[in-house]
Amino acid sequence: MKHMEVNVTADSHRGSHGYEGAVLMLPASVHEIQDALQRAHVAQGGGYELHCFNGWPQFMTSHLILSGKKSLEELSLLADQVSRMDEFQIGTYEGALHLCREAKGDTPITTKELINLAFSLDDYEYHPGVTNDTSLGRACMEGGMLDIVESLSDEAVELLDPAKVGKALRNSDHGAFTPRGYVYRSSTAARREFYDGEHLPSCGDSHSGLLSLRIEKADAPDGDSGIWLELPADEKALQWALLSIGEESFDACRIAETRSIIPAFQYQLAGDEDIGKLNTLAGRLQELRREAPDDLMLMKYKAVLELEQCFDLDMALDITANLGCYDFGPDILSPDAYGEYVLQSAGIDTGDPAFSRFDFRGYGKRQIEQAGFVFTPYGAISRNGQEFVHEYTGQEQQGKLENGMAMQ
Repeated sequence: MKHMEVNVTADSHRGSHGYEGAVLMLPASVHEIQDALQRAHVAQGGGYELHCFNGWPQFMTSHLILSGKKSLEELSLLADQVSRMDEFQIGTYEGALHLCREAKGDTPITTKELINLAFSLDDYEYHPGVTNDTSLGRACMEGGMLDIVESLSDEAVELLDPAKVGKALRNSDHGAFTPRGYVYRSSTAARREFYDGEHLPSCGDSHSGLLSLRIEKADAPDGDSGIWLELPADEKALQWALLSIGEESFDACRIAETRSIIPAFQYQLAGDEDIGKLNTLAGRLQELRREAPDDLMLMKYKAVLELEQCFDLDMALDITANLGCYDFGPDILSPDAYGEYVLQSAGIDTGDPAFSRFDFRGYGKRQIEQAGFVFTPYGAISRNGQEFVHEYTGQEQQGKLENGMAMQ
């Protein structure tokens, strides 16, 4: 599957020193979209803009820029559909957009139209490699694409000008050329509306768990098999999962794939990880969501995982119960912004021309480090003096934490 990118920036932070927003790979799950909004520091219900459409088919870039207000969910749906297109369908889609743009004149194609056209390719006829009237005329004369030509004798056909034949066919079809080929709308039926502009159809994976595991038998061949288990799960759901796989214990199973509200767990928690512990972790994540509005505790948890460079399930579990051991500054958008904040707090006018070439980033980084913080995409995080209680991790990990080895 092809992946496309978009950069997300919060309206409320436009112009802030060093603020760059967040990059999101599309198509994306609901959890991944929410994480991107957190990394971009978009407030709950706040506005945002989308820029830098890297990885999309080149002919789409201008349409995406000009298509007006759009949501990440809309772009994810569009990216999901485009990522599934083969080269022939991509050529058809380019032609469909070309025809739509010609019909609309100076009015840009909307996001709703971009989506609906992507799901309506069967309404179009596409001929790859046919890029001008001459090549279209030759294809017509060889393949009988125009009724008037088909009725002529071979001798008469040889006297025809391919370019004029192509032009006549193009005018008859109301077709158009793109760099890839020739396209026209072959369907006479009313245009189908896959998306009404308000109720977005679902796409891709729709996992509801804070941790979602695709579980297979341990000896199953590699492939998209097994069942999805949404965590946290009660005993009944766990037993149903085992029954569906045909095993009596998760010891005879493996985790083939993971989806999570925590991006760091997407690729780490697979193989023979303890599913009981994973269920406990999911339950604790659920509690964190209940503790503070706008998923603030989850953002803090993600920041701590980055600080501690945590790649261990036991440590991930212990951190959920020890978030009080960390100080979190979610409002620190960038080292640059923090550097400017420190100066302004000291009564210094950073708008003075003397600061036009000032290294706010370098200064901010040094100030963050002096304060004992580490900058992460979610904000600044640091260890405080509160004792870290080890429930799952052993003495070796405890020693590392006490010696500050986990803080890089």
